[in-house]
Amino acid sequence: MTTKKTVKKKIDGDQFVDKDTGETLGSMGVTSVNITDKKIVIMNSDEYVILDSKALEYVQEHFNSTDLGRIMKMTNMTRGQYNVLYNGEKPHSKQTLMTELDYSRNKFSNFLKRLEMKSIIYYIVGYVDGKRARSIMMNPHLARKRKTIHTDCLNSFQDIKRLE
Repeated sequence: MTTKKTVKKKIDGDQFVDKDTGETLGSMGVTSVNITDKKIVIMNSDEYVILDSKALEYVQEHFNSTDLGRIMKMTNMTRGQYNVLYNGEKPHSKQTLMTELDYSRNKFSNFLKRLEMKSIIYYIVGYVDGKRARSIMMNPHLARKRKTIHTDCLNSFQDIKRLE
């Protein structure tokens, strides 16, 4: 019987650099590493995005590389159990998302329609400070930043990795 010994070690991520990208581990949110006796290291991070590779293939088939880059940027904006796109501390509005993605108004509206038709985004309506507001949710089958998603969010989307 073999046992694996794992030691969790806190690190200063700014002291370590990814040799491929030049980024410090601290800039990626890495705060600790798990070291095992079999030379396997499990890295933990405060910020991550889970992408489903089959769902990503679906998106690549239906969107050009420029749109794909914008969709990837949007994946990093997801937050919460509803997978809502956030602008700092507030959910993105169409206007703030358009500015963030550097789109003109006409092309942006077309982009959002295509995303909605392909089940990449969905709108959720609620009230913020007594005013009606629409928030944009991203399909959690494509990308999310957490393991737990509200069933209402999940039921709002098609499982795109199973389409076509």
